[in-house]
Parts: sequence; structure tokens; C-alpha cells
Amino acid sequence: MKTICFAAGELIFREDDPALTMYDINKGSVGIYLDYDAGEKKQLTVLHAGQSFGEMGLIEDAPRSATAVALEDGTTLREIGEEEFFALLQNDPERMLRVMRQLSARIRENTEKYQEACEALSAYRKAESTGAEKSPALDRQLAEIGKSARKKKTHYGLRSSFYQYVMEDLEAYDGKREVVRSPLIERLVVRRIPPLEMHVNPDDEFADPDIGPSDRIIGEYAQEIPKLQCAREPIFPNPIVVYKMAQGGYLILNGHHRWAAAVKFGLKKVNAAIMNPPK
Repeated sequence: MKTICFAAGELIFREDDPALTMYDINKGSVGIYLDYDAGEKKQLTVLHAGQSFGEMGLIEDAPRSATAVALEDGTTLREIGEEEFFALLQNDPERMLRVMRQLSARIRENTEKYQEACEALSAYRKAESTGAEKSPALDRQLAEIGKSARKKKTHYGLRSSFYQYVMEDLEAYDGKREVVRSPLIERLVVRRIPPLEMHVNPDDEFADPDIGPSDRIIGEYAQEIPKLQCAREPIFPNPIVVYKMAQGGYLILNGHHRWAAAVKFGLKKVNAAIMNPPK
């Protein structure tokens, strides 16, 4: 476990980030938000010293469901990794009880929201059937419910914003993925290529709607990047293997998760080895 200090307004994690840790608040306060970067951020709650957050992602092995932001200068958190968290649950019955109470409170809150949604929908249908005027408040409530439902609609439980990025890339390059032969010199030299010039292979499991990218694997690679940068060691020394594309760019053959981590981290270039397609 390690202790981290944050300034006011500093992001702790973003919605849809891989969930690899949870946090205990030692000092200060933390705001939990939905749609933080969309210009319509909604504050769900404020947490204070003695409270915890982030454990749901560890329990579910799912991406972050919200964004966490430090609200005070000097907000101090104890970071707890997955193995440490489950060890705590096994060895600390009081900790297990606190987690269960917190989960119970969230389930109760979601149940209340579900009941409110059912009541709003019932009122809307009644107004439609009787020709009565629908109130602006009811319209706003239903719009908010619809927005939440669309946000949670996913392929195979994937909620990652990066999965949407993959789907958009596949759609943009549909029918344009002709691969071409490369000169010998291009194939002999490991090149440094911008990750944004690489594109998803539609035949790879990474792009399969029933499998998709693993947020856990991407997160593990992304965590390694700053460590390697600080140590001045090569990032992903094993190159990502690609084909050269006739329309520009490169089609990824092997190394999709390393590529995903590079894109999410904003690396300018990564090692890539170009192969020729079979005749």
C-alpha cells in the first residue's frame, strides 16, 4: 500500500478507466462524478476522511463507473491494489462488514432510482393515453433516465470508452483495409510509428463483439509506461506487428493491447515491425 497526495481539482481516476486499485481517504475530500468530461458533469456524492471508494471495480473486474476528483488541497489517499484488497477482506472482518454495508447502500439507492423511473414512465404513458399535457419536469426526468440507459447499453458487459473507439475505427476503415507488400528495408528495421496510424484488425479477437479489448490488460500495460519512462527503459521493446495498408496506416496483427495502452496514454510513437501479407 502507498499513500498519495492530491491537489484540489486533480483527477484520481476517470470514468471507464481500468479499475486496478481502490482508495481509503486519510485526509481531505473526494467528489464522485458522472459525465465529468462531457460538459454535463453530475456530482453523485462527496466522500470524506475515513471513507473508501473504488472497490466496486475490483470486485466486478470492470472499468470505473464514475470519475473521482480531489476537492481539497492536500487530499491524502491510501492506494490499495487488488491482491492487498482481497487479503484485507479475508483477514479483517470489520473491513468486510464496511464493504458489505457500502454495497448494500448502493443497491438500495439504485432500487429507489429504479422505482422512480418506473413511476415516471407510468405517469408519461398515462398522460399519453389520456391526452393530458406532459409536464416539463417529467420530460426532463425521462430524458435523464434515457441517457443513463444508453450509457449502460454495452456489448458483452463492456463499458469502456476505448471499446467505442475500436468500433469507430473498424467502421471508418471498413472496405479500405487492403494490405500491400513492403520493401525489404521496411521489413528489416523496427520502426517508430504513431499509435494513431495503426488500426484494428477486424479478424482479431480484440475486435470480436463477444470478447473485445480487456480493460484489465490495457490497464496493466498503461501502468508500466510511466515506470519505464522514469527508468529511461524502452517502452514495449517487443514491437507491435503490422501490415502496411494501401490507404495509409498499418493494420495490427499482434499487440492490440499494447497498442491500446499507447493510444490511451498518448504515446507519440511505438516500436512496430512490418510484415508482408501472404501471396
